[in-house]
Amino acid sequence: ARHLAQAALKEGGDEVGGRMDFMARRLLSRPLRPEEAKVVRAIVQDLLAYYKVHPADAKKLIAVGESKADPAIDAGTLAAWTMLANQLLNLDEALNK
Repeated sequence: ARHLAQAALKEGGDEVGGRMDFMARRLLSRPLRPEEAKVVRAIVQDLLAYYKVHPADAKKLIAVGESKADPAIDAGTLAAWTMLANQLLNLDEALNK
């Protein structure tokens, strides 16, 4: 999930919509429908707000795994997008693709 988040942040552009699309196309092989995009956008905004206030939680989350997190990416931003990636990875559509 963290590697997908890092890729989305680096390659998905500077806008939330481009990053969401980056993830969706890789996990679902399609763009998000407008109603899905609305929900996903709200989730990422909530996650960004949470990790902005809880930077220690963000650092703890992105430290999980054998590989190191990209230090050039803000920990809170990476944590939020990692959690979004985790949620998208758990969709039935992603699991049964």
